[in-house]
Amino acid sequence: MRSSTEPPAGADEAMRAVGLPAHPDAELLLSHLQVSVADDAGRILYVNRRFCEASGHAPEELVGQSYACIASGRHSPAFFRELWDTLRAGFTWHGELCNRRRDGSEFWVELTAVPLPAADGLPQRFVGIGTDITRVVEAEQQARRSETRFRGLAETISAAVILHRGGPLLYTNRALERISGYSRDELLRMSIYDLAHPAVHDELRRRAEKRISGQDGEPETYETRILTKDGQVRWLEISAAHIDYEGGGAALGTAIDVTERKRAEAAQRHMQQVLRQIIDGDPVPTFVIDANHVVTHWNAACALVTGVAAGEVVGTKRAWAAFYERERPVLADLIVDGSIDTQIDTYYHGHSHRRSAVIPGAFEAESFFPEFGEGGRWLFFTAAPLRDAAGRVVGAIETLVDITERKQAEASLQRAHAELEHLVERRTAQLAQANAALEEDVLKREASEAELRRRNDELQRVNQRLQQAQEQLLQSEKMASIGQLAAGVAHEINNPIGFVQSNLGTLERYLADLGSVIAALDAAAAQLPAEHPAARAVARAKQDSDFDFLQEDLPLLLQQSREGIDRVRKIVADLKDFSRVDSGQDWQLADLRRGIESTLNIVNNEIKYRADVRLEIGELPQLECLPSQLNQVFLNLLVNAAQAMPDGRRGTITLRGGHDDDRLWIEVEDDGKGIAAEHLGRIFDPFFTTKPVGKGTGLGLSLSYGIVQKHGGSIEVRSMPGTGTCFRVMLPLRRGEAADA
Repeated sequence: MRSSTEPPAGADEAMRAVGLPAHPDAELLLSHLQVSVADDAGRILYVNRRFCEASGHAPEELVGQSYACIASGRHSPAFFRELWDTLRAGFTWHGELCNRRRDGSEFWVELTAVPLPAADGLPQRFVGIGTDITRVVEAEQQARRSETRFRGLAETISAAVILHRGGPLLYTNRALERISGYSRDELLRMSIYDLAHPAVHDELRRRAEKRISGQDGEPETYETRILTKDGQVRWLEISAAHIDYEGGGAALGTAIDVTERKRAEAAQRHMQQVLRQIIDGDPVPTFVIDANHVVTHWNAACALVTGVAAGEVVGTKRAWAAFYERERPVLADLIVDGSIDTQIDTYYHGHSHRRSAVIPGAFEAESFFPEFGEGGRWLFFTAAPLRDAAGRVVGAIETLVDITERKQAEASLQRAHAELEHLVERRTAQLAQANAALEEDVLKREASEAELRRRNDELQRVNQRLQQAQEQLLQSEKMASIGQLAAGVAHEINNPIGFVQSNLGTLERYLADLGSVIAALDAAAAQLPAEHPAARAVARAKQDSDFDFLQEDLPLLLQQSREGIDRVRKIVADLKDFSRVDSGQDWQLADLRRGIESTLNIVNNEIKYRADVRLEIGELPQLECLPSQLNQVFLNLLVNAAQAMPDGRRGTITLRGGHDDDRLWIEVEDDGKGIAAEHLGRIFDPFFTTKPVGKGTGLGLSLSYGIVQKHGGSIEVRSMPGTGTCFRVMLPLRRGEAADA
C-alpha cells in the first residue's frame, strides 16, 4: 500500500502534463480534479481518488481496464476515434464527456486530455484531467426540456403567445401567424408596436414599457387593435404579465381574437337602434318591456292614445299606470312571467281574451277605458313574447288598436236588430188584424196575404244584408291582421337581408384579393429549395389547413349563401305581394297567376309534408279584383286540399286555369278523401266543417264563397269519396261585368 506522502506512479506525469514540476504533494494538488493516465492502447494506468469517487469504482477495478468500462453509450464510435486520433497526433483534446457510474447513473465531465511525448517523439502516455459538470449539464437539459414543453404547449393553444422586451419579438406561436397574416420569421423581426393600430400605438407602448420594467406587479387584461398584413383591423383581448427572462425583465402575454365578438356587439347595438327607430316610427301604438318588466320602448302613438309621455314610464315597471288606477299586470307582464295561461282570466274576465291565431305565443284582449278621449275608447291589445337565439323569453311587445268605431258599428247593428225585431212584432200584430179582417172579407184576406208575403220578403232581404255585412266585417278584420303581419315580417327581414347580401359581396371581393396574395406567396415559395425552412413551413401550413379543400369549398359556400339570401328575398316579396299592404282594399288590375304563386309560397310549409303541387296555369289576362281577398280564397282552398290527404299517404294537388273573352276560371283539385254526398249541400254554410275538433272553424269556404260572390263570380264543386275533390272558381274579367252578374 502506497504512502500518502509518496505519490503513486503517474501523478508526476499528470503534474508535468499540466505544466507543473513533480511534487510530493501532487496528489493533493490535483484532489479537486478527476485525473487518469492511460497508455497508447487506451488501458488505464492510473486514477486518482476524485476519479474513483465520481465513477463509483475502486482503483483496482479500473487500472488495467479500457475506458469502455465507464462508457455511457451516449457518444458514437466516431466521437472516440476523433478523440484518440487527436491525442496520438500529439495535440491536446478538450470537450465534454458523459460517463456511467458503477450504479448505472450518468455523470458529465469537462475533460482535457494531454499526450506525453516519449523519446522518439511519439506519445505513449495520455493524461486526462476532468471537472465534474453533471449539475450544469442537468440544469441545461432541464431548461431545454422546460422550454420544449413550453413551446409545445404554446403551439397547441388557440390563443396567441407573445414574449418581448419592446424590440423584435422574442417568441410567438402559430396562433399569432393566423391572426396577423404574417409568417413566423416576419413576426420575429417585428416589434409588438409594428402590429399595433396607429390609434392605440402610444397606449400600447406605455402599457408594454410598464409591464417590461415590472412597475405593475399584477397581470392585466385589456383590449386593443392591430393591423393585419392585408390591412384589416382585428381586436385582441390581451392578458399580460411581467417575467424574468434570460437575466432581464420581459413581457409575456396571451392574445385572443375577439373581432367577431366586437362585430356582433356592434351589430347588436345597430339592431337595437333600428328596432327603436321602427317602434318609435310605427303609427300603431306600441310599447315593449324586458324580462324584468321594465318598459324599454313607448312610442309616440302609444303616448297619443294613452296621454302618458314616454318619459313617465320608460325605465320603470309602471306600464299599468297608463291604463289602470291601481297596480295590476298588463298582458305583456303576464307573458314575461309565463303565467298568462293561468292568470289571464283573472285580470281580463269578460274582455274577449283569446290566443292570437297568427302569432305563436301571443294573446289578444279588448277593454273599454272611459277616461280616454271624449266619451271613452275601446282598445284591442295584442301582446307577443320576445325571445333570444336560445328561445328564452327576454321580454314582450304589446300593441294597441283603437276599435271604438268598430264597437260603435256593432252597437248600431244591435240597435238595428232590435228595431227589426220590433218591426217584426208590429208586422205580426198587423197580420193578426189582417187575418181577423180576412174572415169577414176574402178579398181583404188575399190582399193581406200578399202584403204579408211582401213584408216577409223585405225582412229576408234585410236579414241577408245584415248577414253579408257581418261576413264582410269578419273578412276585413282577418285580412287586416294578415296584411299587418306580412308587412311587419317583410319589413323586419328586408333590413338584415340587405346588409348580409352586401357583406357577402364584400367577402367575395376580399376572397378574390386574398387568392391573389396566396398565389403570389405560392409563387415566391416555389422559388425556394424544397428543404428551405420557409418552403417547408408553407407546405406544412397548407397541409394542416387542408388548403386545397378550402380553395375549392369557399366559392361554393359563398354561392350557397347568395342562393339562400335570394330565396329569403323571394319569400319576403311573396309575403308583400300576398298581403297587398301597399294597395289597400281598392279594386285594381292584377295578375291572378302571380297571386296564386305567392300564395303557394305562403302555404308551402302546410302543404310540402302532405302533397305535391302541380301548377298547370298558363298566361292569364289582367283581372279587375281585390287581390288580397282572392289570395285568401285560394289559400283556403289549398289548405283544405292539403288537409284532405289521408294520413300515411302523400297526395297531389293540381291547379289549372283558363279564360274566354269575358271570364276566367281556376280549378284546385286534390286526390284526397273526398266529400260525402250528404255534406256537399252544406260546405259553404258558416261554421259547418267535417274536420275534427280544433282543426278548423268552418268559416274558410263560407268566406271564400262571399268573396267570389262579391267579385260577381261563382264556385262549383265536384267530389267523390275516396277519389278526391275539385273546386272551380269562375270570375268576370272586369268589375262592370261583376256588377251586372
